[in-house]
Amino acid sequence: MTALERQASALQECGLNPAHVVRAALRRATKAWTLRPELITPLEERTAKPPAWRMRTTVAVDAQSLATIQSTEDPLGVCSKWSLIRGQLEPLVWAEIDRILEELAEAATRDKE
Repeated sequence: MTALERQASALQECGLNPAHVVRAALRRATKAWTLRPELITPLEERTAKPPAWRMRTTVAVDAQSLATIQSTEDPLGVCSKWSLIRGQLEPLVWAEIDRILEELAEAATRDKE
């Protein structure tokens, strides 16, 4: 999991470690997220390149929903579980990164006033 290329400059300029922003966004996104029993094709967005921003994590998912996806999309069991769920989770994390960056920008503006 990482940020989008379009978010890179704002992450570098936000005053915090970009990896911490990505991790916070992942935590926020997974709090209310529940895996749906359907494959959502991952978006073909360009991701940011710094390897230090990439997060490896374990996410608890509903076993039955995952089994449903696996039975229809990966009956031979050759795909990673991440490849089957990332289309549902990545857009939520990217939206949270945008929200955090917006919150940080608003806080910086208030501090200048």
